[in-house]
Amino acid sequence: MSAKIQGMQALLAMRNIGPKSVPQLLEVGITSPDDLRNYGTEETFRRLYFRFCDEHKFSLNYLYALEGAILDCDWRQVPDERKKYLKLVLKASREKRDNGAEPAV
Repeated sequence: MSAKIQGMQALLAMRNIGPKSVPQLLEVGITSPDDLRNYGTEETFRRLYFRFCDEHKFSLNYLYALEGAILDCDWRQVPDERKKYLKLVLKASREKRDNGAEPAV
């Protein structure tokens, strides 16, 4: 089995990561659960948002799902303080995009 397929299967096995998310994660360089943990929620979301925001509407729940995958918990169980912070991450990403900022990948 190829490393890419193994990575896809491992990502799919994580909580909150579904079949639509995996190809997006792979396209932005997240090829394994370890990559997701190492890059963290903020960097992973930044990559996804700036790559796909014209094609997809990213919600706060998507951020919570990434965080839940990293924490190995349901996205609804992400701590409230962390949810408040992630809300600011989404707001900042939207403002940067609206102002024409390009990501530093």
